Amino acid sequence: MERAVSDTKRVLVTLTGVVQGVGFRPFIFRIACGLGLRGWVENQGSRVLVDVEGSEESVDAFVATLREQPPENAHIADLQLHPQPPVGYADFSIKRSTAEENTAAFIPPDIAVCRDCLKEFHTPGHRRFQYPFISCAQCGPRYSIMGSLPYDRENTAMSQFFMCPQCAAEYHNPNDRRFHAQTNCCPACGPVLQLLDAKGNPVETSDPMNRARELISKGEILAVKGIGGYHLCCNAEDPAAVKTLRGRKGRAHKPLAIMARNLEGVLKVCQVSEREAGILSGSRKPILLLPKREPEILPEEIAPHQRRLGVMLPYAPLQLLLFPEGIEFLVMTSGNFSGTPICYNDDAVVQSLGGVAAYVLTHNREIRIPVDDAVVKVMDDQEMLVRCGRGYAPLTLPLESHQHLLAVGGQQKSSVCMVKSGFATMSQYIGELDEYQAYLAFERQIEGFAGLFQSRPSLLAHDLNPDYLSTRYAKEKAGESMVVQHHHGHMAGCMAENKLNGPVIGVIFDGTGLGTDGAVWGGEFLTGTLSQFTRAGHLQYVTLQGGDGVVREPWRCAASYLYAIQADAPAWLPQVPLKSLDTVHAAIRDQVHCFQSSSMGRLFDCVAALCGFQTAITYEAQAAIELEGLADPEVLGWYSYRIRDAEEGLILEYENLLRGILRDLQNQVPVSTISAKFHQTIVEATADCVSAIHDKTGLKDVVLSGGVFENVYLLRGLIFKLKERNFRVYYNRLIPTNDSGLSFGQAAAAGAMGKEAAYVSGDTG
Repeated sequence: MERAVSDTKRVLVTLTGVVQGVGFRPFIFRIACGLGLRGWVENQGSRVLVDVEGSEESVDAFVATLREQPPENAHIADLQLHPQPPVGYADFSIKRSTAEENTAAFIPPDIAVCRDCLKEFHTPGHRRFQYPFISCAQCGPRYSIMGSLPYDRENTAMSQFFMCPQCAAEYHNPNDRRFHAQTNCCPACGPVLQLLDAKGNPVETSDPMNRARELISKGEILAVKGIGGYHLCCNAEDPAAVKTLRGRKGRAHKPLAIMARNLEGVLKVCQVSEREAGILSGSRKPILLLPKREPEILPEEIAPHQRRLGVMLPYAPLQLLLFPEGIEFLVMTSGNFSGTPICYNDDAVVQSLGGVAAYVLTHNREIRIPVDDAVVKVMDDQEMLVRCGRGYAPLTLPLESHQHLLAVGGQQKSSVCMVKSGFATMSQYIGELDEYQAYLAFERQIEGFAGLFQSRPSLLAHDLNPDYLSTRYAKEKAGESMVVQHHHGHMAGCMAENKLNGPVIGVIFDGTGLGTDGAVWGGEFLTGTLSQFTRAGHLQYVTLQGGDGVVREPWRCAASYLYAIQADAPAWLPQVPLKSLDTVHAAIRDQVHCFQSSSMGRLFDCVAALCGFQTAITYEAQAAIELEGLADPEVLGWYSYRIRDAEEGLILEYENLLRGILRDLQNQVPVSTISAKFHQTIVEATADCVSAIHDKTGLKDVVLSGGVFENVYLLRGLIFKLKERNFRVYYNRLIPTNDSGLSFGQAAAAGAMGKEAAYVSGDTG
């Protein structure tokens, strides 16, 4: 029987954004029923559609709640209201999901276990007491277990687990926290743990978790299956265990992430601000880079020669059970080898990690999409994403584009970015594409996006460098491809993140990127917009010798710079064999295996080598990172420098700077002072270059991007100096400033280029 509709208001509400996998439909159901409204809610691809009717007051209150108080982990990018004639619905219901094409894909990230589930987890007698896979509509794995949209159980790795009567009753009860919780399960019907030895044989035990704790207490290394892949885990308080892990993993110096039992533990080893405490305890729980407390109570081998420690709190219930009695800190590092993707395949874990881990703690819930832990830091109370991963991936931001396009990123720190229907979705960090397994993961990620978006892009954007495997892929696969110069990509990404169209001044400092003149750029001052740029200046070219060896061996950079200013390289690089230096000198003289470079990253390597780092690095940017760690924040001086105004733009010269450093070394000035003065010199010289460009162009907006700006000492100093000169300064926070954010920048630039081309041709439809 139909209700009277004369005094009824009806509205069709379309919600676009992260509205799946966050309990949105149950939330809407409860709010609508609480307000006495009728109608229905339905998932449609990557959006939620609500048809609601009732009194005008109740409908308005419903819409206000959606706008102002959505579920904690939801993000509404767009809310549209379409008034409709009343139809007299009898009640409010949740419809079965349908697929809706031609919409942006807002894919829910994995969410840390929530407070309500933790309370049950710690309650003796509760049927989910200490159950490693406890979750509800507000928490648990999402992206990592997805096969397709919409986010429904049958489209996830949970499809193989059939709910027991109690779980099914919760799932169908509108008043229950697990109403329509797609990961809902319990010990009677959900995933189970298993302990294996290094050869893949099951270990006889009635309690795999308790046995795992015993092994960790004894100093053993375990491979532990997490949300998005396997971790290598050991007792972080045991120096011998940490040393063994480093040796087996082949990770000599790169810092290892640790997991603390609780926030109180983090406070014992790190300085933690209120903002940082909120990030550690929030729903994402990334690895957070924090200043170490002195003296260190954990082994120095965890993060040697570092002032910061990468720390996270348990985000999966399984991890809460890993801590043996009396142990507060575990090493929890990615289950992989350097540059390769995190191991996630159960069939391959023994082959991949059996040489490192003595045991494997696994379970039978499939990981469909590998997602490494996200890494973030806080600068001046601003959260900054260093590596996009679990909790943040996939990252979706608004981005205008005339075409459906895919940006394939660079060679290092690979990621990909899909643009469709006004939004860009950037993938998680993949790895270094010169590693075969990483390249296979790169291809799988593109195929996975094609499936989730239910379409393939018409345009592929790629780097200028023809030798990048991502570039080759784009040229081979695309019907149409578009080139985005490396540093313009960084600039465009920072602009798009900060909603700038330009023109701006772009200061782009990184290690490498092919320039339009065939040289290797990296110390760049650009002007331009999302769609085009002009090179307004750069760090003076130097002839570097040794190809990729220059990156691996910082002394080669130093030798090249010293020969360029006619300084005595053997005198300043005493740890390097004279024969090696003579070989580099002869090769530069004869132009053998040499290239021109304006890279700021290589200048940092040069100075690091002069300050004593004269061996080969064991992880990317190690020399520059340790140089930053040396800098004495109390030192305020800088070296002299010269900026030359040439026909092709400003040239920031390096000779005066380097000779100043050599004088200080000769006078036995502490390297902590030299490092600080070098950083301050780059700040002062960069600000002067920006001011000179402003004098020519009148531009006041400055964007800072590129991997060198991972250096907080440099970034903070430059922001302060530019703001002091009344510039408006923008930098990356939502996307990484390093090459793992490059795909987003390529997408922003290509989208703007395509839009302008369409406008010129008249094809704006």
